[in-house]
Amino acid sequence: MKNFKRLIAILITFVLVFSLAGCSGKKNESPSNETTPTGVADTATDITTPESTEITTIKISYPVIVVVPSEEGTKQVQDAVNDYLEKKGENVRVDLEPVDVSTYGDQMDMALASGEGVDIYCPFTGLTAAIATNQVLPLNDYLDNELKDTVSLMGEEWLKPSTYNGNVYAIPCYKGVVLEPYFICRKDIVDELGFDMDSIKSVKDIEPLLLQVKEKYPDMYPLVPTGGSAGGNTLMVDYSLNGVQGYQVDNFNYGASVVGDDLTVQNYYNTDFFKEACALAYDWNQKGLIMPDASLSSDISTDLLGSEQAFSVITGYGYIPESVEATYKSRCNGFDFYAKSLNKTQLTSGSLAVNWSIAYTCKNTQAAAKVLNLLYTDEYVLNSIIFGIEGTDYVKNDDGTISYPEGLDMNTVPYTAALSCGIVGNMFKQYALKGNTDPKDVNYMQQNNTDAQYSPAFGFHLDAANITSQCSAVDNIIQQYQYSLLCGEVDPEKAIPQFITALESAGINDIIAETQKQLDTWSTENK
Repeated sequence: MKNFKRLIAILITFVLVFSLAGCSGKKNESPSNETTPTGVADTATDITTPESTEITTIKISYPVIVVVPSEEGTKQVQDAVNDYLEKKGENVRVDLEPVDVSTYGDQMDMALASGEGVDIYCPFTGLTAAIATNQVLPLNDYLDNELKDTVSLMGEEWLKPSTYNGNVYAIPCYKGVVLEPYFICRKDIVDELGFDMDSIKSVKDIEPLLLQVKEKYPDMYPLVPTGGSAGGNTLMVDYSLNGVQGYQVDNFNYGASVVGDDLTVQNYYNTDFFKEACALAYDWNQKGLIMPDASLSSDISTDLLGSEQAFSVITGYGYIPESVEATYKSRCNGFDFYAKSLNKTQLTSGSLAVNWSIAYTCKNTQAAAKVLNLLYTDEYVLNSIIFGIEGTDYVKNDDGTISYPEGLDMNTVPYTAALSCGIVGNMFKQYALKGNTDPKDVNYMQQNNTDAQYSPAFGFHLDAANITSQCSAVDNIIQQYQYSLLCGEVDPEKAIPQFITALESAGINDIIAETQKQLDTWSTENK
């Protein structure tokens, strides 16, 4: 349960970082459109009608964030989608099941354990675990047929992280997956100080600016965490040091990782990478550049920035700097901001951690594959599930974007799953809410996907079935140490040796050995 709660927190952060403004009506984030500058996707892609005329209904169980649609609103959207499919002459229908994200993983696992009818779902608690417990079915028979259009969208490379023993068990969400740690700071203060933002090339270059801010504005926090994370916060210094212009660490979880092109498994918390991140954070903390007790703060950075309590934050986005700057202006009391990219992430298996699968309880897997294909290729079906019914839940604007109907918002429309836009299907075919008319962000995300640097271990997943007790014990130690270290609240010279000793007592060396064994086998099979 602890791991699941942490996964939910990470997933929510991931979705919000990518798409909160674009999916919730906030301004100046990426349009969810593949080709047009208006933010509205092209016409829907037809699915192949089988010879059989028998109608099959497939349940889509999907997580929704913040707002859970009403049963009545969901029924209206479901009926509209099914009417659309009927008019197209399709022999599939949908049964929509929106589930609160906080209970989604447990609810799906319980339904599957009891053999209840689950057809298409997102295995939140881990694809490896879902495969090990036979909860999901192979998709191989449908990749060249019912799912052909979806596979062609993203390319077969993206299927590697969901491939086990030659079988593909899931389709990843299709969206921009190359994140960038952005240093985001108040423009008026930078300009007043006369600081040259072009001098910032990496996270190591921001200290001179933070020192000037501290001297000029002693009552303002120079740097704060994004905040509000369940379990603890970081300053994202480690995130900024990693990536294609940094250490290039691929973390398999539970402290097992590889660095660069070397497939020798190392203790993540004993790498030069982790030590440098902690040392830099500690140095800044000693100089008074970081918000006190940052690791435990429940304050959101946008609130602190907007109320003039904070000067800067580091957080991840997939958009161009201008869009990030505009987003923070809209959320932070109208202040102007600079957004400086510090790095770009490499693609790891974890980059494609949000997937869609067909459950073992599905009675008609071919029909389910057709419906799954619709989530990636059919504009109407996809946007109906995300935004609801035109005229009732949203209206189209002259510029091609959409808005909530006059007098309504995401909390009062009969149906919306807008904040699930980073989870469900093809983000590039989703409509853009008002304020997202710039196609540059979409082009930028797609180009970043194309140009992405892949980890040499891309496609590898650790199967922890043989080391569950060690993983649980190690995870507890990680939660105890990592946040205070990464926020510079403890001396890494003293705390990291204690951390390593505790990890070794908990069994991290067993985890590393098992990971190395599996990675060697995987590497041999994938040469």
